[in-house]
Amino acid sequence: MRLPERIKRLFQFMPPSDERQFILNEESDNVDYDVRQEKASEGTPLVSTDIEENEAYIRKRFSVPLNNDFIIRKLRLRKGRRAFIVFIEGMVSTDNVDSNVIRSLQELPYFADDDIYKYEEEMSERFISHNQAMVTDSMDIVAEEVNFGAAAVFVDGFGKAFSIDIRSWGTRSITKPENEQSIYGPQEAFAEMLRTNTALIRKIIKTEKLIAEGVKIGTISKTRGVLLYINDIANKNIVNEARRRIKSITMDYVISIDEVEMMIEEKTFGITTQMLKTERPDRVARALTEGKVALILNGSPMALVFPTSIFELSHAASDDYMRVPYANMSRIIRLITTFASMLLPGLYLATTLYHQEVIPTYLLYSISASRENVPFPSVIELILMDISFEMIREAGLRMPGPIGSTLGIVGGLILGQAAVSAKIVSPIMIIVIALTGIGSFATPDYSLGWSYRILRIIFIAIGAFFGFYGIAAGIVVYSLLLGSSRSFGVPFIAPLPKAENNSTDSSVFVNPIWRRERRPSFLKTQNKDAEPKISRKWKQK
Repeated sequence: MRLPERIKRLFQFMPPSDERQFILNEESDNVDYDVRQEKASEGTPLVSTDIEENEAYIRKRFSVPLNNDFIIRKLRLRKGRRAFIVFIEGMVSTDNVDSNVIRSLQELPYFADDDIYKYEEEMSERFISHNQAMVTDSMDIVAEEVNFGAAAVFVDGFGKAFSIDIRSWGTRSITKPENEQSIYGPQEAFAEMLRTNTALIRKIIKTEKLIAEGVKIGTISKTRGVLLYINDIANKNIVNEARRRIKSITMDYVISIDEVEMMIEEKTFGITTQMLKTERPDRVARALTEGKVALILNGSPMALVFPTSIFELSHAASDDYMRVPYANMSRIIRLITTFASMLLPGLYLATTLYHQEVIPTYLLYSISASRENVPFPSVIELILMDISFEMIREAGLRMPGPIGSTLGIVGGLILGQAAVSAKIVSPIMIIVIALTGIGSFATPDYSLGWSYRILRIIFIAIGAFFGFYGIAAGIVVYSLLLGSSRSFGVPFIAPLPKAENNSTDSSVFVNPIWRRERRPSFLKTQNKDAEPKISRKWKQK
């Protein structure tokens, strides 16, 4: 509000407003139940033998009847013994509740009060007709299981509760990968269900040595996940470090695996990501066989793989399924597009502003003629077109699929042609921006593509002020930053500069599969041999 208006409102009478205004107080009212306060107190609440106490505690903890999807189903067993079942509607199978829980409870024999404590385990073993049931005396465990989709049974006189795994919520079916599409190899992608994702990996790696270690992240949400590694291959130090970082996360709520990535990464403000995030089970399985560790979180259709390197981030999922000449040709093209997306605009500015002597004479004449009527300097012209291209890219991502692709093509053509016709930019600038954009789309890893987009802006500024010398210095500084970075103790540019056992063979160029005899030496795996020296025995005489 401006100063004259403030003075006017101060001295002039203003009629009161009939509208009720909401004012947010600094301190809210105390909640009935806060799990953090309970964790701070000594001990944990236990299941009582008095069913009324248990019901009162459950109603308070789950805010019943305020939570209208929380169901408390009361029962009368034989001889009038009381019991009740609690579950969250929509997260359990109601058919299983009817057939495997309620019907079984109604068939329970009568237990005398003096013998009732003998039958807590027997009740779970004989009368709960479901394949997964757990007996516990902790209310915290009961609440955690119910929040994760289980049903809990309380029986009067029993000092323990029975948690029954009858989870059944809506899930997305297994579909094709969206961000890592490939003509070759499997066509399955992770979904949001934890056990579905682990089953996809176990379907590929059929060995009892594959460990799926359960983890819980979030002090309140207790989001479940698994830490995957092959027990006789992965380095124990990497596994222990991954376990330590994950267990050290003290956030209240963890929603997705992207938050976990940002919590366990070593350099928060580093331009380049330090972990591989993939939606392909086959890629995770291959990384596990090399000795790496993966993390899968319930509710996230992605997996984190670590440690990783800059070379692995630049690899495509199809490289392992293509013949060697085809895969190497693909990597050469991606290497060229990587440099084009990162350095081409900066090199163009440096060349046209400071180093015109490196341009052939007739090409220099053509560039000068095309820029004759452009009113802006090359720097402003390039920034305008780069921002316009980024706007089209972001708009295309936010729009529905068919509309988004159409918007990108039509918008780019119309915008470029209109800009050239209006003499705002030169045709050569449209070519530079188009090649840069195409190169950025060829980057296999989406996070790595973001780092190249940031680096492109940096190199544009460096090239505009310092020419080739500034770009060369920028490349050196970026290389030094990469060389000093580590991913879970492994150098980010591994296997460079020191490589053993030909571990660089498939880092830059694809090596024939029958020559991949050793696992990467920089991972220091327990079992270093991936295959025998002669793996194609049919070639032996």
